[in-house]
Amino acid sequence: MSIKEAMQIYFQMRKEIANEGLDFLFKTPISSEDNLIIYDGEVDEEEYISWKPVEKTVSQDFTSLEDEFDIKLHKSIVEYFNSYWFADLDGFYQEHYIALEPVLPNSEISSFRESLKGYKENHGDSLKKIPIGIEGNGLLVVIENNSGIIQLEDFERGTFEHIAENIQELIGNLRLKR
Repeated sequence: MSIKEAMQIYFQMRKEIANEGLDFLFKTPISSEDNLIIYDGEVDEEEYISWKPVEKTVSQDFTSLEDEFDIKLHKSIVEYFNSYWFADLDGFYQEHYIALEPVLPNSEISSFRESLKGYKENHGDSLKKIPIGIEGNGLLVVIENNSGIIQLEDFERGTFEHIAENIQELIGNLRLKR
């Protein structure tokens, strides 16, 4: 299964659950007028707006980012950022609550660049692992850059827990209900 197929299944499940009355699953704080392609409808009284996942038809080039950080990103990271635009991709995986990096029009690369920069600074100038999200208890969700394996990083303890073989396994097994 490709990452795009895993996302398609995930967003379909999210839509079905939202249609059961949990419409907040497709609500997000309005962040920028640039994200109009995913926004749906009007901003409500709480400054939230409905959003919908939009399949990407143009691929983002990561060459300049790779050159800037002197790395070659694992193909799954590039595929992740080139599958859909979306505001939220989160849920329960095993006993963990996982929230993956959103991919918003016109901000996906700049936001990811900042994550990489901070991660590299905090890890002895190394990007052997790439941050892709956060776990409910504050652990980082990282992709091992040479293998694509997904791990949870406990920065305080300096430990890594293997949780999935790849990003599509993680996304394909996210649940929105415990």
